[in-house]
Amino acid sequence: MLIETELWKPPTTRAIRRANEILLAQYGEKIARKRDPLDGIIVIMLSQATNDLNCDRAFSSLKSAFPSWEGVLPAPVETIADAIRVGGLANQKASRIKKLLHEIYDEQGDLDLSWMHDASAERCRAFMEKFKGVGPKTIACVLVFFLDKPAFPVDTHVFRVTKRLGWIREKAGTNEAHKVLEAAIPDDCKLNLHCNIIQHGRAICRADGNGGPRCEECVLIRHCAFAKTRFSTEVIRASRGGSTPFPANSDFFVTVE
Repeated sequence: MLIETELWKPPTTRAIRRANEILLAQYGEKIARKRDPLDGIIVIMLSQATNDLNCDRAFSSLKSAFPSWEGVLPAPVETIADAIRVGGLANQKASRIKKLLHEIYDEQGDLDLSWMHDASAERCRAFMEKFKGVGPKTIACVLVFFLDKPAFPVDTHVFRVTKRLGWIREKAGTNEAHKVLEAAIPDDCKLNLHCNIIQHGRAICRADGNGGPRCEECVLIRHCAFAKTRFSTEVIRASRGGSTPFPANSDFFVTVE
C-alpha cells in the first residue's frame, strides 16, 4: 500500500495546481471543441475495448450508414452491428446504442441534445445518468470534450497515475476516484490535467505490464507518493525530472478504456 488509509487525505488545491503547471510545461495546453453531445455518447460507447483508430472507423461507418440518429431507431441490431464491425464487440455495442437511442427518445420525444450546450454541467450530468450503460467516465468525457464543461474523466491511465501520486486511496475504486478527483480538481485545471495525465501515463508513468514507471524521467517525481516508496529523499531532490517537452495537441481526445 502506498499510503495508509487512515493517513490519506485528498490532494490540496495548491498541489493540484502545481502538478498542472508542470504537466502543461511538458505536454502543452489542450482545447476542447464543442460538438454534438449525442455523437459524443455514441463515440465513447464505441471506444470501449478498442483503439482510437478503430473507434473512429466504426463511428464514421455508422454515420455513413445512418446519416441521422433517428434512422437508427427502426434499424435491426444486425444492420447496426454490420456498420460498426471494425470496432469490435459489434453485436453488444449495436444493441446498447439502439437501446440508448430509444430511451432518450422516450424521455424527451426526440434525439436532439443540442440543449445541453446552454445547460449547466449539473443538468447535463443528471440527464445522462438516467440511462443504463452511460457511466461516470462516459458522462465526464461528453461534458469535457463535447460540451466544454468542467468534468474530470478517470480512465485507466488517470486512475493509475493519480493513485501513484497519492491523490486517491490505494484501495479506491474508479467510482470513488471520480468523486474524489471531481471535487478536488479546480474546474479550470480539469481538461488539461485529464489529457496531460493520460499522455504522462502512456509515456512515463506506465503500467507494470507495459514496462513499468520511468520514475527517473518523471517531471512529477518530487510530488509523487509512489516515488517516495522507491527512492531516498536525496535521490528525489537530486532528480532533474524530465527533459524535452512533448508537442502540444489542440484537439485531444482519448479512448476511454
